[in-house]
Formats: sequence, C-alpha cells, structure tokens
Amino acid sequence: MTDFYERGYERCIVTFIDILGYRNLLKTKHASELAAVVNALRSFAAGDGDDEDSPSHMDEIRLNTQAFSESVSDAVVRVRTVDTQSPDGPLVYELIDLLHAIIECLNRGILIRGGVTIGPAYVGLNGKGPIFGPAMVRAFEIEQNEAVYPRIMIDEAVLAAYAQDDSLWQNAEFDGGEARLTRSFIGVADDGSYFLDYLRAAGPGEFDAGVVGQFAFLRGHRELIVEGLRNDDAKVRRKFVWLANYHNRFVASLQASYDLSGSDGAFEAELGISPQAMFDSLPIEPTWDRHLDRIHALAESVADDW
Repeated sequence: MTDFYERGYERCIVTFIDILGYRNLLKTKHASELAAVVNALRSFAAGDGDDEDSPSHMDEIRLNTQAFSESVSDAVVRVRTVDTQSPDGPLVYELIDLLHAIIECLNRGILIRGGVTIGPAYVGLNGKGPIFGPAMVRAFEIEQNEAVYPRIMIDEAVLAAYAQDDSLWQNAEFDGGEARLTRSFIGVADDGSYFLDYLRAAGPGEFDAGVVGQFAFLRGHRELIVEGLRNDDAKVRRKFVWLANYHNRFVASLQASYDLSGSDGAFEAELGISPQAMFDSLPIEPTWDRHLDRIHALAESVADDW
C-alpha cells in the first residue's frame, strides 16, 4: 500500500452505497418517482465538503476531516480524508454521517446497502475528484459481494486500523469515551462480519422528539419490513427476512431495558401507550417459518409409521 501513497493517493475512509432493489424500482416506478428516490439518497449521503469552495492557499488544505462524494445512477461513493492537519476522528464522523443517511432513507422507504473500507484513494486536493483508487474498488466489492442484505458492512481492515492507529482518533489520542461511542455503532453478524448497527445507534438523542421519535422510527421500520415480506420474489423476501430478524433482535434487547409494568407512568404519559402494549406491537411475526411449522405440526400429530 505504501507505493500507492508515493504515487499521489492519500489514505481515506471510503464508503460505497446504493439503493437495494433498484432494478425492481426501474420496472415498477414512474421515472419521476425514481428520480425523487435517487435524489434523496444523493442528498442524504452527500459529503460535507462537496459544496465548499476550494482552498486558496496550500496551508488551508486538509485542515480537518471532510467527506466528498460522487454519484452515478443509484450509487454514491463517499471519500473521507484521514490525514489532516488537525486529527479529529474521521471514522466516528463517517459512522455518524452514515447513520443519519440510513435514518433519512428509511423514513422515506428507501433501503440502502453499502461497504466501508480504508485505504488509498484519490479525490484531488480540492476534493472535486475524480474519485478512484484501490479503496474505492474494495468498498464496491464489499457492497456488491459481501453486504448482500440491507446493511452497510464495515471492512475488518477499518476496525483493525482504528484499534491500532491513534491518528484515526479525535486529537490523535485513544479515548474511552470515543471508544464507547464507536462501539455502539458496530454490530457483529452471525458470520463474524461487521456492519453499522443503526437500530442500536439510533437512540432517542438522534430524534427531535426523543423517545417518541425513536419508537415512531421503530414502528415505521416494522411497517417497511412487513410490506417487503409480501414481495413475490423469494430473493427479495430473503433480504427482508434478514432485516426482520435484525429488527426483532433489537426490539427484544430494547425491551429488556424497560420496566414493562410502567409503574411510574412516565412512559405512557409521554407516548400515550403502556410499555407492554408498545413492545407487543413492535415484533414481526416470522411468517417465513410457516412451512417448518407445518412440518413440525405433522411430526407431532401424525402417527409414526416408520
């Protein structure tokens, strides 16, 4: 990798994102509707450096970490500079930006998939691109071949670098508070891969309405999944099954942190519903198990002729 940095590339955190189910949307949506969906993703995933003027002096270049983006069709590539004059925690900033993009997209019924990595990329001194490089290729490979489900996967190389290199931390110092914040964003899948655990990261503080906003988001999340599970395409349904299982696991963990008796009345006073009733309304019934349920019922009831 050193050779790339000697040839004009710089170390960056690179994220590649696209809209899940875009081909199906092409077949079913009016062009104006699809344009609105694509423009929404571009808006939410845009980099904070995209609209800034180019630096006029060399000493103004790379003062702080910034993200720059380029879009093609339904895909967005984000490149966040790492090695800046003032180390300010580029990984945390990228995770926060991606969390906000996911929330905004989900609130509009848009599912996204992506990959995040770290490595050599070119974005130009002024951040205007063109964007290319080995890290962009790797992020694209993660999105295309590894993410599979509606999630943003985090390359193991990112966490390995973050755990060992203090230049990726605020003020270039390892810090317990930042470590706890970063950990809250990272989920571990059953196969050991890492992904942005947006349900856990999207606590009450991420919503203007606080706890009310969080539960409204979870209800909307449930409705989106239930609708997706009705899809006739088995390949599409499997993606929603993954999302339903993720949703149900989070709801169960969140429920465990609440007093379901609502003995102080604060929950019901704020949300207009008891804690028990709220949590009873959030899980998604595993209808995808219906065939196994039928086989199990037969195993229990039909005489054994073997």
